Amino acid sequence: MFNNFIQILQERLKGELPGALAHSKMSPSKRPTFGTFPKQTTTRESSVLILLYIKNNEFYVPFIQRPKYNGAHSAQVSLPGGKFEPQDKNLIDTALRETWEEIGVKPDKIQIVGGLTPIYIPNSNYNVTPYVAYLAECPTFTPDAFEVDYIIEAKLSQLIAPETIQSFVKNINGHIIEAPFFSIDNCKIWGATAMIISELKELINNLELIPSGSCNAQNDPISR
Repeated sequence: MFNNFIQILQERLKGELPGALAHSKMSPSKRPTFGTFPKQTTTRESSVLILLYIKNNEFYVPFIQRPKYNGAHSAQVSLPGGKFEPQDKNLIDTALRETWEEIGVKPDKIQIVGGLTPIYIPNSNYNVTPYVAYLAECPTFTPDAFEVDYIIEAKLSQLIAPETIQSFVKNINGHIIEAPFFSIDNCKIWGATAMIISELKELINNLELIPSGSCNAQNDPISR
């Protein structure tokens, strides 16, 4: 059941993606939250990983609770990932490296399923390419003490459920922002991260195939 779902999702990711339409469903009322868009001539490329793994016969996705720091995404919930570095062969390499550095999951155990629509983040001036990946086991996480406060393990079924979506109104940098968010274990997944997950959710809902049941994932690898 799980591998069948991954294979179907893999094929779907090769086709036309919902992109901006899906992003708009979880977009804050104002982007950026600090004023005007920066000059995109200095935009940096980056990538993140949506890592699907099996735990208790369900798909889960790990998110990172960022610590407080002097930066655009202080104390926010995000996906593992970061900026492209010269040693990276490509943006997939970036996402895998950052996942290894931030949450301790080795790249050689991860299978890339496909890419989602890139999304521009004006607050940090990054262009982010999300990748969906699959790990056929329950990982042992080792969060980086500097970059990660703790890891949030969200059930895929939670992310898909309509009742998981809530909204807040907040004054951010002098702007009144209304933003939808995924409510997972008292954590708010919002902003660009929620917009990325919204596209995956749209794809899964259109597939009309929600993984459930039992599966010996370790002995049933997906097709490459």
